[in-house]
Amino acid sequence: MKNIYILFILMFLSCAQKTKENKGESIEFETPVDVAVEIENAVEAKADEIEAAAQSPSEYFPTFREELQKLKLKSVPLVDSTSFGNLTHKGDYQKINTEALKLAKVYKNWKELKSNYRAIDAYRLKLSKDFYTVVITALQSDEVIESRLINYDLEGNVIASEMIAYDELVESWVRTKSTIETDRITINYQYRVSKETGFVKIEPNGKLRMLNISDIFYELVIDELNINRSKLMPVLQAFKILPNRPHEAIVVIPEIVEGSEEEHYFTFNTHIAYVNMENKQVLFHYFESSKTNGWVSDAIMLTEIIIDTAPYTITENERAFGVKTHFVGSSRANPYENDRLSLFIIENNSLQKVLHNFEVKKGTGEINGGCDERYLLEEKTLIISEEKTNAYFDIVIKNKITNSLLFKDENGDCDEKDTIFTKTLVLKFDGKTYK
Repeated sequence: MKNIYILFILMFLSCAQKTKENKGESIEFETPVDVAVEIENAVEAKADEIEAAAQSPSEYFPTFREELQKLKLKSVPLVDSTSFGNLTHKGDYQKINTEALKLAKVYKNWKELKSNYRAIDAYRLKLSKDFYTVVITALQSDEVIESRLINYDLEGNVIASEMIAYDELVESWVRTKSTIETDRITINYQYRVSKETGFVKIEPNGKLRMLNISDIFYELVIDELNINRSKLMPVLQAFKILPNRPHEAIVVIPEIVEGSEEEHYFTFNTHIAYVNMENKQVLFHYFESSKTNGWVSDAIMLTEIIIDTAPYTITENERAFGVKTHFVGSSRANPYENDRLSLFIIENNSLQKVLHNFEVKKGTGEINGGCDERYLLEEKTLIISEEKTNAYFDIVIKNKITNSLLFKDENGDCDEKDTIFTKTLVLKFDGKTYK
Protein backbone atom coordinates (compact mmCIF):
# COMPACT_ATOMS: atom_id res chain seq x y z
CA MET A 1 0.00 0.00 0.00
CA LYS A 2 2.86 2.40 0.90
CA ASN A 3 4.50 1.76 -2.51
CA ILE A 4 1.29 2.77 -4.27
CA TYR A 5 1.24 6.08 -2.43
CA ILE A 6 4.94 6.69 -3.28
CA LEU A 7 4.25 6.00 -6.96
CA PHE A 8 1.23 8.32 -6.85
CA ILE A 9 3.28 11.17 -5.32
CA LEU A 10 6.16 10.69 -7.82
CA MET A 11 3.68 10.91 -10.67
CA PHE A 12 2.19 14.03 -9.11
CA LEU A 13 5.62 15.73 -8.84
CA SER A 14 6.49 14.72 -12.38
CA CYS A 15 3.26 16.21 -13.72
CA ALA A 16 3.82 19.39 -11.79
CA GLN A 17 7.29 19.69 -13.19
CA LYS A 18 6.08 19.19 -16.79
CA THR A 19 3.39 21.80 -16.26
CA LYS A 20 5.98 24.35 -15.27
CA GLU A 21 8.08 23.46 -18.32
CA ASN A 22 5.13 23.92 -20.64
CA LYS A 23 4.40 27.31 -19.18
CA GLY A 24 7.98 28.37 -19.71
CA GLU A 25 8.52 28.90 -16.04
CA SER A 26 11.89 28.43 -14.54
CA ILE A 27 12.34 25.15 -12.87
CA GLU A 28 14.10 24.73 -9.59
CA PHE A 29 15.17 21.17 -9.14
CA GLU A 30 14.94 19.83 -5.65
CA THR A 31 17.64 17.65 -4.27
CA PRO A 32 16.96 13.92 -3.91
CA VAL A 33 16.89 14.43 -0.17
CA ASP A 34 14.15 17.08 -0.47
CA VAL A 35 12.08 14.84 -2.70
CA ALA A 36 12.49 11.92 -0.33
CA VAL A 37 11.38 14.03 2.63
CA GLU A 38 8.27 15.25 0.80
CA ILE A 39 7.37 11.70 -0.21
CA GLU A 40 7.86 10.40 3.32
CA ASN A 41 5.71 13.21 4.77
CA ALA A 42 2.95 12.54 2.26
CA VAL A 43 2.99 8.82 2.91
CA GLU A 44 2.91 9.33 6.69
CA ALA A 45 0.01 11.79 6.39
CA LYS A 46 -2.01 9.33 4.32
CA ALA A 47 -1.15 6.48 6.74
CA ASP A 48 -2.29 8.62 9.69
CA GLU A 49 -5.55 9.32 7.86
CA ILE A 50 -6.14 5.59 7.29
CA GLU A 51 -5.29 4.74 10.89
CA ALA A 52 -7.66 7.42 12.21
CA ALA A 53 -10.43 6.03 10.07
CA ALA A 54 -9.72 2.52 11.37
CA GLN A 55 -9.90 3.75 14.94
CA SER A 56 -13.24 5.47 14.27
CA PRO A 57 -15.30 2.74 12.56
CA SER A 58 -18.54 4.47 13.53
CA GLU A 59 -17.99 6.81 10.56
CA TYR A 60 -18.49 3.79 8.30
CA PHE A 61 -19.99 0.99 10.44
CA PRO A 62 -22.27 2.18 13.31
CA THR A 63 -21.94 0.19 16.52
CA PHE A 64 -24.89 -1.55 18.15
CA ARG A 65 -25.25 1.13 20.83
CA GLU A 66 -25.12 3.96 18.28
CA GLU A 67 -27.76 2.28 16.12
CA LEU A 68 -29.88 1.60 19.20
CA GLN A 69 -29.87 5.26 20.22
CA LYS A 70 -31.15 6.27 16.77
CA LEU A 71 -34.37 4.34 17.33
CA LYS A 72 -37.45 5.95 18.79
CA LEU A 73 -38.42 4.79 22.28
CA LYS A 74 -41.95 3.49 22.87
CA SER A 75 -43.64 2.57 26.14
CA VAL A 76 -45.57 -0.57 27.07
CA PRO A 77 -48.18 -1.90 26.98
CA LEU A 78 -48.54 -1.48 23.25
CA VAL A 79 -50.09 -3.37 20.34
CA ASP A 80 -47.99 -4.17 17.29
CA SER A 81 -50.32 -4.96 14.39
CA THR A 82 -47.95 -4.76 11.44
CA SER A 83 -49.72 -5.64 8.18
CA PHE A 84 -49.83 -4.66 4.54
CA GLY A 85 -53.01 -2.78 5.35
CA ASN A 86 -51.18 -0.24 7.51
CA LEU A 87 -47.89 -0.20 5.57
CA THR A 88 -46.34 3.27 5.41
CA HIS A 89 -45.29 5.06 2.24
CA LYS A 90 -41.90 4.02 0.92
CA GLY A 91 -40.63 7.52 1.48
CA ASP A 92 -41.23 7.07 5.21
CA TYR A 93 -39.15 3.89 5.51
CA GLN A 94 -36.36 4.13 8.08
CA LYS A 95 -32.80 3.22 7.23
CA ILE A 96 -32.05 0.32 9.56
CA ASN A 97 -28.52 -1.04 9.88
CA THR A 98 -29.11 -4.78 9.98
CA GLU A 99 -25.43 -5.53 10.59
CA ALA A 100 -25.27 -3.33 13.70
CA LEU A 101 -28.45 -5.01 14.99
CA LYS A 102 -26.90 -8.43 14.27
CA LEU A 103 -29.78 -9.95 12.36
CA ALA A 104 -27.43 -12.68 11.13
CA LYS A 105 -27.63 -14.01 14.71
CA VAL A 106 -31.43 -13.80 14.72
CA TYR A 107 -32.25 -15.65 11.48
CA LYS A 108 -30.68 -19.03 10.84
CA ASN A 109 -31.34 -18.60 7.10
CA TRP A 110 -29.95 -15.06 6.99
CA LYS A 111 -27.72 -15.71 3.95
CA GLU A 112 -30.74 -16.69 1.85
CA LEU A 113 -33.08 -14.15 3.45
CA LYS A 114 -30.73 -11.17 3.23
CA SER A 115 -31.10 -10.58 -0.52
CA ASN A 116 -34.86 -9.85 -0.24
CA TYR A 117 -34.98 -8.59 3.36
CA ARG A 118 -35.80 -4.87 3.72
CA ALA A 119 -35.96 -3.46 7.24
CA ILE A 120 -38.37 -0.52 7.00
CA ASP A 121 -39.01 0.45 10.62
CA ALA A 122 -37.67 -0.17 14.11
CA TYR A 123 -38.22 1.04 17.65
CA ARG A 124 -36.92 0.20 21.10
CA LEU A 125 -38.68 -0.65 24.34
CA LYS A 126 -37.59 -0.20 27.94
CA LEU A 127 -38.53 -3.58 29.43
CA SER A 128 -35.59 -3.99 31.79
CA LYS A 129 -32.36 -2.38 32.94
CA ASP A 130 -30.64 -5.72 32.39
CA PHE A 131 -31.20 -6.05 28.63
CA TYR A 132 -32.17 -4.03 25.55
CA THR A 133 -35.28 -4.65 23.45
CA VAL A 134 -35.76 -3.71 19.78
CA VAL A 135 -38.73 -4.36 17.49
CA ILE A 136 -37.85 -4.48 13.76
CA THR A 137 -40.46 -4.39 11.00
CA ALA A 138 -39.29 -5.78 7.67
CA LEU A 139 -40.46 -6.89 4.26
CA GLN A 140 -39.09 -10.38 3.90
CA SER A 141 -40.34 -10.36 0.32
CA ASP A 142 -42.95 -8.52 -1.73
CA GLU A 143 -45.62 -10.79 -0.22
CA VAL A 144 -44.49 -11.18 3.43
CA ILE A 145 -44.10 -8.59 6.18
CA GLU A 146 -43.26 -9.20 9.83
CA SER A 147 -42.34 -7.49 13.08
CA ARG A 148 -39.87 -9.26 15.35
CA LEU A 149 -39.01 -8.49 18.97
CA ILE A 150 -35.33 -9.00 19.80
CA ASN A 151 -33.69 -8.89 23.23
CA TYR A 152 -29.97 -8.07 23.48
CA ASP A 153 -27.65 -8.21 26.46
CA LEU A 154 -25.88 -5.04 27.56
CA GLU A 155 -22.98 -5.83 25.22
CA GLY A 156 -25.31 -6.01 22.23
CA ASN A 157 -25.36 -9.80 21.86
CA VAL A 158 -28.66 -11.40 20.84
CA ILE A 159 -30.40 -13.20 23.72
CA ALA A 160 -33.68 -14.23 22.09
CA SER A 161 -36.26 -13.15 19.53
CA GLU A 162 -39.91 -13.77 18.70
CA MET A 163 -42.12 -12.90 15.73
CA ILE A 164 -44.89 -10.69 17.11
CA ALA A 165 -46.72 -9.54 13.96
CA TYR A 166 -47.07 -11.09 10.53
CA ASP A 167 -49.01 -10.64 7.32
CA GLU A 168 -48.86 -12.13 3.85
CA LEU A 169 -50.49 -11.26 0.56
CA VAL A 170 -50.37 -14.73 -0.98
CA GLU A 171 -53.53 -16.61 0.10
CA SER A 172 -53.66 -14.57 3.36
CA TRP A 173 -53.80 -17.72 5.45
CA VAL A 174 -52.61 -16.06 8.61
CA ARG A 175 -52.31 -12.64 10.19
CA THR A 176 -50.72 -12.02 13.58
CA LYS A 177 -50.66 -9.14 16.03
CA SER A 178 -49.38 -8.88 19.59
CA THR A 179 -49.79 -7.00 22.83
CA ILE A 180 -46.43 -6.38 24.48
CA GLU A 181 -46.16 -5.90 28.23
CA THR A 182 -43.16 -5.67 30.54
CA ASP A 183 -43.00 -9.40 31.26
CA ARG A 184 -45.08 -11.07 28.54
CA ILE A 185 -46.26 -11.01 24.94
CA THR A 186 -49.81 -12.01 24.03
CA ILE A 187 -49.86 -13.15 20.40
CA ASN A 188 -53.16 -13.34 18.51
CA TYR A 189 -53.12 -15.61 15.46
CA GLN A 190 -55.97 -15.03 13.01
CA TYR A 191 -56.31 -17.85 10.49
CA ARG A 192 -58.78 -17.94 7.66
CA VAL A 193 -61.31 -20.00 9.65
CA SER A 194 -60.14 -19.79 13.25
CA LYS A 195 -58.30 -17.80 15.90
CA GLU A 196 -55.71 -18.78 18.48
CA THR A 197 -53.85 -17.01 21.27
CA GLY A 198 -50.31 -17.70 22.38
CA PHE A 199 -48.41 -16.34 25.36
CA VAL A 200 -44.67 -15.71 25.61
CA LYS A 201 -43.04 -15.10 28.96
CA ILE A 202 -40.25 -12.48 29.01
CA GLU A 203 -37.86 -13.82 31.63
CA PRO A 204 -35.83 -11.45 33.88
CA ASN A 205 -32.68 -12.41 31.94
CA GLY A 206 -34.26 -11.50 28.58
CA LYS A 207 -34.94 -15.02 27.40
CA LEU A 208 -38.36 -15.79 25.89
CA ARG A 209 -40.45 -18.83 26.81
CA MET A 210 -43.65 -19.93 25.12
CA LEU A 211 -46.19 -20.65 27.84
CA ASN A 212 -48.41 -23.73 27.83
CA ILE A 213 -51.94 -23.60 29.21
CA SER A 214 -50.91 -24.36 32.80
CA ASP A 215 -48.23 -21.65 32.71
CA ILE A 216 -50.81 -19.15 31.49
CA PHE A 217 -53.06 -19.75 34.47
CA TYR A 218 -50.21 -19.91 36.96
CA GLU A 219 -49.26 -16.43 35.76
CA LEU A 220 -52.88 -15.27 35.94
CA VAL A 221 -53.38 -16.47 39.53
CA ILE A 222 -50.00 -15.22 40.76
CA ASP A 223 -50.71 -11.75 39.36
CA GLU A 224 -54.36 -11.68 40.42
CA LEU A 225 -53.59 -12.72 44.00
CA ASN A 226 -50.40 -10.64 44.16
CA ILE A 227 -48.30 -13.59 45.30
CA ASN A 228 -44.62 -12.81 45.84
CA ARG A 229 -42.75 -14.50 42.96
CA SER A 230 -39.63 -14.92 45.07
CA LYS A 231 -41.66 -17.18 47.40
CA LEU A 232 -42.73 -19.69 44.75
CA MET A 233 -41.66 -23.30 44.23
CA PRO A 234 -42.90 -24.01 40.67
CA VAL A 235 -42.22 -27.76 40.91
CA LEU A 236 -45.07 -28.02 43.44
CA GLN A 237 -47.62 -25.95 41.51
CA ALA A 238 -50.61 -27.83 40.09
CA PHE A 239 -53.19 -27.21 37.34
CA LYS A 240 -56.08 -29.31 36.08
CA ILE A 241 -59.15 -28.76 33.93
CA LEU A 242 -62.40 -29.99 35.49
CA PRO A 243 -63.77 -32.89 33.41
CA ASN A 244 -67.38 -31.98 34.22
CA ARG A 245 -66.78 -28.26 33.47
CA PRO A 246 -64.24 -28.09 30.61
CA HIS A 247 -64.14 -24.28 30.61
CA GLU A 248 -63.08 -24.17 34.26
CA ALA A 249 -59.93 -25.33 36.03
CA ILE A 250 -58.23 -25.58 39.42
CA VAL A 251 -54.88 -23.92 40.11
CA VAL A 252 -52.84 -24.66 43.24
CA ILE A 253 -49.98 -22.34 44.22
CA PRO A 254 -47.96 -23.12 47.38
CA GLU A 255 -46.33 -19.97 48.79
CA ILE A 256 -43.18 -20.27 50.91
CA VAL A 257 -43.71 -18.63 54.29
CA GLU A 258 -41.35 -15.71 54.90
CA GLY A 259 -38.42 -16.74 57.07
CA SER A 260 -39.15 -20.48 56.88
CA GLU A 261 -36.54 -21.27 54.23
CA GLU A 262 -33.74 -23.43 55.55
CA GLU A 263 -31.83 -26.26 53.95
CA HIS A 264 -34.40 -28.97 53.11
CA TYR A 265 -37.00 -27.22 55.25
CA PHE A 266 -39.98 -25.17 54.02
CA THR A 267 -43.45 -24.31 55.18
CA PHE A 268 -46.10 -23.20 52.72
CA ASN A 269 -49.30 -21.21 52.69
CA THR A 270 -52.03 -22.63 50.46
CA HIS A 271 -53.53 -20.77 47.48
CA ILE A 272 -56.24 -22.61 45.54
CA ALA A 273 -57.93 -20.77 42.68
CA TYR A 274 -61.01 -21.77 40.72
CA VAL A 275 -60.64 -20.13 37.29
CA ASN A 276 -62.74 -19.51 34.20
CA MET A 277 -60.58 -20.40 31.20
CA GLU A 278 -62.62 -18.55 28.58
CA ASN A 279 -62.42 -15.09 30.10
CA LYS A 280 -59.26 -15.82 32.13
CA GLN A 281 -60.81 -14.84 35.43
CA VAL A 282 -60.27 -16.07 39.00
CA LEU A 283 -63.78 -16.95 40.16
CA PHE A 284 -62.98 -18.21 43.67
CA HIS A 285 -59.92 -18.24 45.89
CA TYR A 286 -59.17 -20.36 48.93
CA PHE A 287 -56.34 -19.46 51.31
CA GLU A 288 -55.05 -21.44 54.26
CA SER A 289 -52.10 -20.62 56.49
CA SER A 290 -49.19 -22.99 57.01
CA LYS A 291 -50.23 -23.08 60.67
CA THR A 292 -53.20 -25.32 59.85
CA ASN A 293 -52.72 -26.79 56.38
CA GLY A 294 -49.97 -29.27 57.25
CA TRP A 295 -47.86 -28.23 54.24
CA VAL A 296 -44.45 -28.65 55.85
CA SER A 297 -41.45 -30.12 54.03
CA ASP A 298 -38.51 -31.25 56.14
CA ALA A 299 -37.06 -34.75 56.71
CA ILE A 300 -40.48 -35.88 55.48
CA MET A 301 -40.45 -34.03 52.16
CA LEU A 302 -43.46 -32.63 50.31
CA THR A 303 -42.62 -33.76 46.79
CA GLU A 304 -45.86 -33.33 44.81
CA ILE A 305 -49.28 -31.69 44.88
CA ILE A 306 -51.97 -33.40 42.79
CA ILE A 307 -55.44 -32.17 41.84
CA ASP A 308 -57.91 -35.07 42.11
CA THR A 309 -61.00 -34.76 39.88
CA ALA A 310 -62.59 -38.14 40.65
CA PRO A 311 -66.42 -37.94 40.83
CA TYR A 312 -66.80 -36.99 44.48
CA THR A 313 -70.51 -36.10 44.19
CA ILE A 314 -71.17 -35.42 47.86
CA THR A 315 -74.56 -33.71 47.45
CA GLU A 316 -77.33 -33.95 44.89
CA ASN A 317 -75.95 -30.93 43.01
CA GLU A 318 -72.36 -30.54 44.14
CA ARG A 319 -69.28 -32.38 42.93
CA ALA A 320 -66.19 -31.85 45.07
CA PHE A 321 -62.61 -31.82 43.81
CA GLY A 322 -59.59 -32.99 45.74
CA VAL A 323 -56.11 -31.64 46.46
CA LYS A 324 -53.67 -34.38 47.38
CA THR A 325 -50.24 -33.87 48.94
CA HIS A 326 -47.54 -36.52 48.55
CA PHE A 327 -44.80 -36.85 51.19
CA VAL A 328 -41.71 -39.06 51.11
CA GLY A 329 -39.24 -39.77 53.91
CA SER A 330 -35.53 -39.26 53.44
CA SER A 331 -34.38 -42.32 55.43
CA ARG A 332 -33.33 -45.34 53.39
CA ALA A 333 -33.34 -47.63 56.40
CA ASN A 334 -36.88 -46.58 57.33
CA PRO A 335 -38.75 -45.82 54.10
CA TYR A 336 -41.88 -43.71 54.43
CA GLU A 337 -44.54 -42.33 52.10
CA ASN A 338 -47.83 -40.62 52.75
CA ASP A 339 -50.69 -39.15 50.67
CA ARG A 340 -53.25 -36.80 52.24
CA LEU A 341 -56.47 -35.73 50.55
CA SER A 342 -58.56 -32.61 51.12
CA LEU A 343 -61.92 -32.07 49.40
CA PHE A 344 -63.39 -28.72 48.32
CA ILE A 345 -66.76 -27.54 47.03
CA ILE A 346 -68.27 -24.23 45.94
CA GLU A 347 -70.68 -23.10 48.63
CA ASN A 348 -72.06 -19.67 49.52
CA ASN A 349 -70.19 -18.23 46.53
CA SER A 350 -66.79 -19.36 47.85
CA LEU A 351 -64.53 -22.39 48.04
CA GLN A 352 -65.08 -24.43 51.20
CA LYS A 353 -62.97 -27.31 52.51
CA VAL A 354 -65.14 -30.26 53.54
CA LEU A 355 -62.44 -32.88 54.17
CA HIS A 356 -59.11 -32.00 55.75
CA ASN A 357 -55.86 -33.91 55.05
CA PHE A 358 -57.42 -37.36 55.13
CA GLU A 359 -54.70 -40.00 54.88
CA VAL A 360 -55.46 -42.05 51.76
CA LYS A 361 -52.10 -43.78 51.54
CA LYS A 362 -49.40 -44.60 54.05
CA GLY A 363 -46.32 -46.77 53.76
CA THR A 364 -43.80 -47.49 56.49
CA GLY A 365 -40.92 -49.90 56.51
CA GLU A 366 -37.74 -51.19 58.07
CA ILE A 367 -34.71 -52.41 56.13
CA ASN A 368 -32.06 -54.23 58.15
CA GLY A 369 -30.22 -55.86 55.24
CA GLY A 370 -29.48 -59.51 54.78
CA CYS A 371 -33.02 -60.41 53.65
CA ASP A 372 -34.55 -58.74 56.67
CA GLU A 373 -37.10 -56.20 55.41
CA ARG A 374 -40.70 -55.35 56.17
CA TYR A 375 -43.11 -52.83 54.66
CA LEU A 376 -46.67 -51.98 55.68
CA LEU A 377 -48.81 -50.23 53.08
CA GLU A 378 -52.32 -48.84 53.59
CA GLU A 379 -54.31 -47.72 50.52
CA LYS A 380 -57.75 -46.19 51.02
CA THR A 381 -60.45 -45.87 48.36
CA LEU A 382 -63.34 -43.38 48.77
CA ILE A 383 -66.79 -44.54 47.74
CA ILE A 384 -69.79 -42.19 47.85
CA SER A 385 -72.61 -43.80 49.81
CA GLU A 386 -76.34 -43.43 49.24
CA GLU A 387 -76.78 -42.63 52.92
CA LYS A 388 -76.79 -38.99 54.01
CA THR A 389 -75.80 -37.09 57.11
CA ASN A 390 -76.70 -33.38 57.34
CA ALA A 391 -77.69 -33.39 53.63
CA TYR A 392 -74.27 -34.71 52.53
CA PHE A 393 -73.70 -38.25 51.30
CA ASP A 394 -71.60 -40.40 53.61
CA ILE A 395 -68.21 -41.53 52.28
CA VAL A 396 -67.34 -45.21 52.69
CA ILE A 397 -63.61 -45.89 53.05
CA LYS A 398 -62.20 -49.22 51.87
CA ASN A 399 -58.75 -49.65 53.40
CA LYS A 400 -56.52 -52.25 51.74
CA ILE A 401 -53.62 -53.18 54.04
CA THR A 402 -50.63 -55.05 52.65
CA ASN A 403 -47.93 -56.39 54.97
CA SER A 404 -44.81 -57.35 52.99
CA LEU A 405 -41.96 -59.35 54.50
CA LEU A 406 -38.57 -60.28 53.09
CA PHE A 407 -36.85 -63.00 55.09
CA LYS A 408 -34.55 -66.01 54.97
CA ASP A 409 -36.23 -69.37 54.65
CA GLU A 410 -35.08 -72.54 56.39
CA ASN A 411 -32.53 -73.10 53.63
CA GLY A 412 -31.01 -69.65 54.13
CA ASP A 413 -32.45 -68.30 50.87
CA CYS A 414 -34.30 -64.97 50.56
CA ASP A 415 -38.06 -65.33 50.40
CA GLU A 416 -40.94 -62.88 50.48
CA LYS A 417 -44.53 -62.99 51.64
CA ASP A 418 -47.46 -60.55 51.35
CA THR A 419 -50.40 -60.62 53.74
CA ILE A 420 -53.41 -58.63 52.57
CA PHE A 421 -56.59 -57.74 54.45
CA THR A 422 -59.15 -54.93 54.33
CA LYS A 423 -60.98 -52.66 56.73
CA THR A 424 -64.01 -50.44 56.21
CA LEU A 425 -64.94 -47.18 57.87
CA VAL A 426 -67.42 -44.39 57.13
CA LEU A 427 -66.92 -40.61 57.03
CA LYS A 428 -69.97 -38.51 57.97
CA PHE A 429 -70.52 -34.78 57.51
CA ASP A 430 -70.97 -32.95 60.80
CA GLY A 431 -72.24 -29.70 59.26
CA LYS A 432 -68.77 -28.30 58.55
CA THR A 433 -66.49 -31.16 57.60
CA TYR A 434 -66.32 -34.91 57.16
CA LYS A 435 -65.19 -36.92 60.17
